[in-house]
Amino acid sequence: MPEPELPRDFLGAFAVVERGESILFVGNDRRIGGRQVRTWDLPGGQVEPGERLDEALARELAEETGLVAAAPARFLFVQDGELRRGGERLQTWRSFFFAVTVTGEPVAAGEVLAVRWLEREAMRRELTAPYHDSFLAWLEHGGAFHRCTWND
Repeated sequence: MPEPELPRDFLGAFAVVERGESILFVGNDRRIGGRQVRTWDLPGGQVEPGERLDEALARELAEETGLVAAAPARFLFVQDGELRRGGERLQTWRSFFFAVTVTGEPVAAGEVLAVRWLEREAMRRELTAPYHDSFLAWLEHGGAFHRCTWND
């Protein structure tokens, strides 16, 4: 089966939801390196045309986990990325990450297959997708801007 065509540019909004020492992640199956793998990502996704970042963040969080943002989100960092294959740039993205306080208990919904809370040590083992490098760098060193190149 042919791979679906990627949008040339992607604008995303993602939620960092903390509970104690853990952060909430959602499980999806993604095609990485030519094979399907389970990835653990922060709740969030694409900003739709005409949508503000905060609106997309609240919508995606509710669609994927059933959680409701309880207060305005706080900006953490932005990831400026590109997907390359065979030396050719296939896609670029800008993903904005926000700290979000929520109400409710998370459940897998929409296209999400599972939800789980990960402690920082587990994140280092579980977050292995090429685009996770910016989040892991932010956890380790902070900073408001991270660049990512995914060579697939």
